[in-house]
Order: sequence, then C-alpha cells, then structure tokens
Amino acid sequence: MKNARSIEHLLDRNVPTFSMSEIQQMVKEHFALEGRFSEIESERDQSFIITTANKEKFVIKISNRNDDYGTIDFQTQALLHIEQRNPSVPVPRIIHTQTDELCIVVKGKGSDEHIVRVLSFLPGNVVGDDLEFNTKTMRRSVGSELAKLGLALRSYFHPHSAHVHPWDNMKFMVYREHIHHVPDKKARQQLEQIFDYVNEHCMDKYKNLRHQVIHQDAHNYNVLVENERPNEVSGFIDFGDMVYAPLIMDVAVSAHGMITLENDDVVGQMCDVIASFDSVVELEEQEIDLLYDAILIRIGISVVTTAWRSAMRPAEPAHIDNIEDYWDLLDNLVTLGREQITQWFREACRFPTYSPVVGEQRELDQENEQQLLTKRNQLLGDNLWHFFKKPLHIERGRGPWLYGADGKAYLDLYNNVPQVGHCHPHVAKAIGRQAKVLNTNTRYLYKIILDYAERLTNLLPDQLDACIFFNSGSEANDVAWQIAKFITGHSGAIVIEDAYHGISDAIIQLSPEEQEAETPPHVATLTAPCPYRGPHAGKENMAELYAADADEAIQQLENSGNKTACFMVDSAFCSSGVIDPPNGYLKLVGEKVRAAGGLVIADEVQSGFGRVGQWWGFEAQGLKADIVTMGKPVGNGFPLGIVVTSKKLLDSFTEETGLFSTFGGNPVSCAAGMAVMDVIENENLIDNANSTGDYLRDRLRKLAETQPSIGDVRGRGMLAAVEFVKDRETKVPAADETKELVELMRDQGVLIGRSGPSGNSLKLRPSLVFQPEHVDFFISALDKCLSQLRVAT
Repeated sequence: MKNARSIEHLLDRNVPTFSMSEIQQMVKEHFALEGRFSEIESERDQSFIITTANKEKFVIKISNRNDDYGTIDFQTQALLHIEQRNPSVPVPRIIHTQTDELCIVVKGKGSDEHIVRVLSFLPGNVVGDDLEFNTKTMRRSVGSELAKLGLALRSYFHPHSAHVHPWDNMKFMVYREHIHHVPDKKARQQLEQIFDYVNEHCMDKYKNLRHQVIHQDAHNYNVLVENERPNEVSGFIDFGDMVYAPLIMDVAVSAHGMITLENDDVVGQMCDVIASFDSVVELEEQEIDLLYDAILIRIGISVVTTAWRSAMRPAEPAHIDNIEDYWDLLDNLVTLGREQITQWFREACRFPTYSPVVGEQRELDQENEQQLLTKRNQLLGDNLWHFFKKPLHIERGRGPWLYGADGKAYLDLYNNVPQVGHCHPHVAKAIGRQAKVLNTNTRYLYKIILDYAERLTNLLPDQLDACIFFNSGSEANDVAWQIAKFITGHSGAIVIEDAYHGISDAIIQLSPEEQEAETPPHVATLTAPCPYRGPHAGKENMAELYAADADEAIQQLENSGNKTACFMVDSAFCSSGVIDPPNGYLKLVGEKVRAAGGLVIADEVQSGFGRVGQWWGFEAQGLKADIVTMGKPVGNGFPLGIVVTSKKLLDSFTEETGLFSTFGGNPVSCAAGMAVMDVIENENLIDNANSTGDYLRDRLRKLAETQPSIGDVRGRGMLAAVEFVKDRETKVPAADETKELVELMRDQGVLIGRSGPSGNSLKLRPSLVFQPEHVDFFISALDKCLSQLRVAT
C-alpha cells in the first residue's frame, strides 16, 4: 500500500481472479498437490480448500495484488514463530514448496504479482452466528486461547509488522471523511462523535499502551470449533489482518466479533471474552478503561467500510449483510455509555468497579451514594462508624493521597496502616507475585516466612529472636497477653489509662479507651505521663512522679488477687493524644513491672516500622521489651500481625498450648511484609520520617504564633499531635471546635482524626513517604480552617 490515506487502497477488495485451471497447475507444479478444489469466501484473497485423493486437506491462499512480499512474509513468519513458541496454539502450519520455499510469486494481470501459499487445514466449522456454538463457555475459550496466541506472538518482530492495514484500529481516522456514505442519519452522527472523541481523548493513551504483533481478527468467522468439542476453540484462521498495535485491540476485535446480535446482553457476551483473556494475560487498568472506545471504533470501521463499498462498488456483494443491526448495536452501546460499560468490564476482570484516574473529576450520583449508604447499613449494620458527618466514598489511593469516587484528592494524615503510602507499587507487586505461586499455612515448610522472620528479628534486640504470626494487631496482642499469663503464672495487666490494644474479648478489657464500664479487677491503669496537662506537668522529676503510679498499680493488682503478668504499652501513646512522655519514664515503669514478676509487652502496632524516626518506638523510649507485637502497617494494609519474643518463652508457651493460626504467616502476607521493609530501606523512609516530621512540627509551631487555639505541638518522626484549647492559660479543651475542624479540613481535601481523652487533639500519622510540599498543603488548609472557626465563634 503506497498511500495510507487512499480510500481506494484501504477499502477496495481487488480479489485475484485466477482461473481454476491456472490455480490447479501452479499448486501441482510447486507443491505437488492435486485433488478437489472448493473456493472459500475471502475479503481480499483468493482462497481454496484442496482435498486430496487420500482425504488430506490443505488451504491455498493467493494474495491481493496490493499485498507485497514483505507483508505476506510477515504473516508467514508469524505462523512459524507461533509453532516454535507454543505448538499447542491451534493455528495453521506452513506447507513448503517442492524446493523448500515458503511461497511462490506468480504473475497476474499486467504487472500485478501475487504470492501463493499453502497452509495446513484446521478441522472444524466456523462458530459464525450459530447460537449452539456461540455459548458463554465457547466465548471464554476464545478469550483464553487468544491470550495464549498473544503470548506466543509477544516476542515476534518483523520489518513489515507496522505496515498499513485497512482494519488497523489505530488508523481509524482515515475513515472519518467517508462517514457520509452511511445511510442512517443517527448512525452517522454517532460515528462522527465517536471518531472525534477517540481521536482527541484516546489516541495518545493508546500509543502508551503495550504494543505487539496481534492477530486482530478473532471474530466468529475466524474461530473454528469441532462438533465433538463444541466448547473449545479448535483453531484460529486468517492471519491477514495481523498488525503491530496495542494488545488491547486484539481483545476489542474479539469482544465485538464474538457476540451474537440476537442476544440482548451483548455487553455480557463481550465480558465473557474479556474476562477469560484477562485470566491468562492480565489486562492493565488503562487497557480496560480504553476498551469501550476501541470496540466502538472497530464497529465504526465495519459500518463505514460497508457503506463505502455499497456506495462505490454496488456490483460487489455487501461486506456485511445485516448492517442495520450494527447501527442498532452502536446505538445500544452509546446509550449505555462509557462509564457503565467500563464498570461492567472492570467487574468482569475483578478490577475495582470505579477507580478515578488521578486528576479526573466527575459528578457524584447522589442517588447512587445514598443507595450505597443504605446497602452498607443493611449489610454491615447501622452503627459502623464512617468518620465524617457525610460518609466519604473512597475508590483509589496512591502515596499520601486518597481519591474520592468523584476524583477529588484528599491528603491523608490519619491512616497509619499504609506505612509506605497507599498502594505502593512494590508492595502490590510482591503480593500479586506471591499469590500467583503459593499461599498456604505454616504447617508446611516454605522459605519466605523464614526469610522474613530472620530479617525482622535482625532489626530487634538480640533477646527477641523468635516469631509467631497472626492476621492483625488485636490477635498479636491477645496472644502476647496469653504468653505473659502463661510464663508468669500471674493474671494482672497494667496499661495506660487511655490505651487501645485491640478488639478481642480479652484485649478490649486492656483497652480503657473502648471501655465505658468500670475497669475490670485484673487490669490496673497508669495516668498518661503528659508533660502538657497531666497532674505532674512542668515538674522537674516528672518521670519519677508519673512512674510512681506503677507501684500503686502493682499493689492494686496484688490486693485483687491478680499479680502483675505484664505491662502492655503503645510507646507512641496515640490514644492519649500522642504525648511526649518525660525521658526515662517507660524505662522506670518497665523495671518496676519486672521486679514484680511481670513482662513488658511493647505494642508496636502504631509506633513501629519507622513511624517515630527509629525502627521501633520502644527503643526510642529506652524501654526493654520481653515481647513485641506488630500489626496494621506491617503489610502496608495486607493482614499481618506478629508476636516477637525469645525462643525460650515461645517454645514454653507453644509446647503447652499448641497454638496455631491458619492464615497467620501465610506466604502472601510475608511477601507483603518483606516488600514493606524493602521500601523503608530502599527509599530511606526513616530518615524522611525524621526530616519531614520535624518540618511538620516546625510549621505547626510557627502557625501557633497566629492561631491562638493551638495549645501544644508534640510527637516525633512521622507522628505528630496538635492540641487545641479555648484558652492557653486555662488549657480548657476545645473539643467541639476540634470536631468541627475535622469536617472543615475534609472540605479542604485533608483527612485528619481526633485523639486524646477530651478529643481535642489532632492525631497526625501520615505515611512515611510524606514530603515537605504535603506539609505545606496541610498547613495552608489548617490555617484557613482555624481562621474560619475563629470567625464563626
């Protein structure tokens, strides 16, 4: 094809017109084949089936005069490549000539030359429009086999792979000026809008997708099926439309080409092909999101091609007999719309139904939002907390940002689960890769749990050298509490007065923050060692004064018949408002507890993995731990809880109890844990936690110079708190104002949460990937909202 813009070259069929005797002679002479010849209808080639005397069958193809040798060689070499890469893919084989050539070149009319090839014959019938064959199972077979064909072609390259082809979806704008040939006015208008939209909004995106050589013609008249195996593809034929193009175009052609128009659920039929392709070759998100437009373009090319040929070559048979059905199909898909159909495609591939592209904005469907809330209340209960007065519908996360269903970005300073940022690609990839290989339980030997346990314990003090795995921090704390009771023979626990350690029946009793009833007798609490507003605030010997509570707690437990089994502490004091305890406080309490025969349990669910500017919060506070528990950020959101202690303690406990967790320490969770540590180390996130965290607190203290409601700023690493007061002298908590501030900040695109006994402190726990520019965004929003509150009051 000399001129890619010429409609004559793109749409004229120019089928060769060799006589039967000429064809029989050339096949006999060059391929030593004789027999009965039956013609096959073909769009641009002259094609026949040869049945020999011994019932063998072959296919002869005589190329269009516009197809040069390079183009045909491109197709021939592709078939050889597929045979070599994956012989099980059902495609024709090349039959060599008597002189071992792949084809011959023959003269046609005038100076025309045509290339003649012989291929093996694949048994079976085309699926066609036969509803008996075109079933859901068959369509799924087409999708998966097409994906295997694509894998076989993935490494195939040829100098003519980028040739111009009339059915190349990427060249659709060649047809734009010929839409006027379409006789139906509505179809014309829709096609013009489709072509213009795709050209303006999609082409650059298509160019950035995965490209390779694709078959590009796996529709129901190029897919074979045998009567004996009606639910399986027995062959793909016609490689004349192959082209180098986005991989998704192969899916688009087949998704459209395998539907039966008599079926009302054409999108469901498309989903059969798409989902099964995706099960073999995972589709990327943007590929799925561009699939709708690719299908429309394929339909558009078919409609325009048919209309042009009917108008310009009326003597030739119609390219598509039922073209009116294509107009109806087009109208149906346009009416359903890009958003709805793309959601169905995503759902079929088990991809999140709607995840807004970063930077994309859309109007929220308020009726749909209310339906979601109603459904949530029905299925999850009326009292499931959702942070804000109006629930926030989140559909995507990336780094320090969350994105609403309307595409609005929210800077996340609250969630302490995504330690290395929402959906970190390295962690997501590690989870997916391990899930594709193995996911089982610790009754078996597998390497990754040992690698992870070794890597983890190497980061902890020497005496903490053995692990047991669970699914959450609550489970880890529950088992740590069991170990403490078992080892000591005691039954009493000491915790901070506002502590939170989990939701199990046993651990919620050690979580005064969650308790409205009186503290049970086996639990004693310590006053939160707050230097800002506690009973010993400002005194020189605060550490000793606050730690003296431990003596009373130990005695209280003794008096109740529950000797001290443990002191469980979150060294970041998150539930107490992220306080900065006086230096040496935790060390003193730990020594008192050990002297009473108890163990120290460091709950690192919130303070571990670099949150406080060191790997572990208990070490940052100078505390020696007998047991360390972990959860939440360990797997960056993937369920993983861990108890780390000494091998001696662990063996004693498990020998007696035989404790086992089915899912704890499964390979996928361990892969997530390993990947999180990779990211922390490779991206120097602990250094960043210190530098950016210091910058955050500096900016907050600077803001306090103009915002008098800021009473105190505290924290360390990537953990900070801001306490709000009505008056700095009296320190009366500004609880209502802080509650309103959370809502106002949400409106500004910032997510924060409250903490502390009066709920007047912001608990700021951004991911460790937080940067100074994110701090600046937060400070600007906070300044604006605080000023708004001052005006309101």
